[in-house]
Amino acid sequence: MRKMITENRQKLNPVEMRMPLARFFNDYPFYELPGEVLEEITGQPFDYREAILPENFLDWIMPKGKYTDHENGYCMFPDGSGYIATYMKIPREVDVKRIFWYLNWLNIHPKSQPEGTGNLRYKIWNPCDHWDHYFINWKDKSEGIVTTESLDLGCGDRQYNTIRHAYNLWEYGLTQEKADEINASGISCPESSDWESFDFEGAHLTLGQIRPGADGQWERRSVEWIGWRPENGKIVRMEKTPCSEAYLRKVAVHTLTEWYHLMTYVNDLWEEYHDLPADAD
Repeated sequence: MRKMITENRQKLNPVEMRMPLARFFNDYPFYELPGEVLEEITGQPFDYREAILPENFLDWIMPKGKYTDHENGYCMFPDGSGYIATYMKIPREVDVKRIFWYLNWLNIHPKSQPEGTGNLRYKIWNPCDHWDHYFINWKDKSEGIVTTESLDLGCGDRQYNTIRHAYNLWEYGLTQEKADEINASGISCPESSDWESFDFEGAHLTLGQIRPGADGQWERRSVEWIGWRPENGKIVRMEKTPCSEAYLRKVAVHTLTEWYHLMTYVNDLWEEYHDLPADAD
C-alpha cells in the first residue's frame, strides 16, 4: 500500500486557505511513488557507458515506440557530472491537453496571492516542495521562468531559485533528417528546450517529451545532464555544478512523485478553471 505524505506538507497562509483553489491542495492526497517505481529510481546507478553523453544529447529525442536503455535511472559520469532519466505512463483517463494547459497556467499568480508568499497554483503540484513559479517578464517564457522549490519532499532542504532558459535545438545540432524521422513516427519533433541556472554556480541541460506510445497510451519522458549547458552552439561543462548519487536519486523521486500527483487532479482543475479569468483564485 502506498504511504500518504502528510507530515512534510507546507501550510498555506490565511489568504490562500480562503481561495477556491485551496481545495486542490487540501483534498487530493499526496502519496509516495508506487513501490516498484521507487525501487527502480533509487536503486543502484547504471553503468555510465549506457547513458547518452551530453555531447550526443539529441540522441535522446526518439520516434514513437523507441526508448533508451534506461528510461528511469541515474548515473554519474567520470568527470563528476550526472545523468537522470524519468519515465511514466499517463493514465488513459487524463486529457493530455489539460496537462499542457496547466504547465502554462501555473506561471500566472492568482490575483489574491499575497506578495512574497509564492504561488498556490504551483504549490498544489507538490505540496511538500513547491513554492513559487512565474514568467520573468510576467507575460510569457521568452525571457525565462523562475521556480522556487526544495527537492526532498519537505524533509528539510532549503528552497532555492531556478531559472529555466529556452534554447533552440536547431542551433545545437538538430538536423532536418532527425526532425523528419520524429515527425514521420506520428509525433512532433521539438524545436526548443530548456536549460537551468540556479542561485549557486552550475547548470542543468534538460529535454522532455510528452508523446503517445506505440500502444496509443500517452507517456512522459524526461532527462537531465547535471553540470552541462548550451552555449554558443556547443554543449559545455559547468564544472562547479554540485552532483552526487544521493542528489540524483533525490531529484528523480521528487520529479516522479509530483508527476504522479498531477495526474490525480489535472482533469478536475481544468474543468473548474480553464474558462475563468487568467488570474482567477
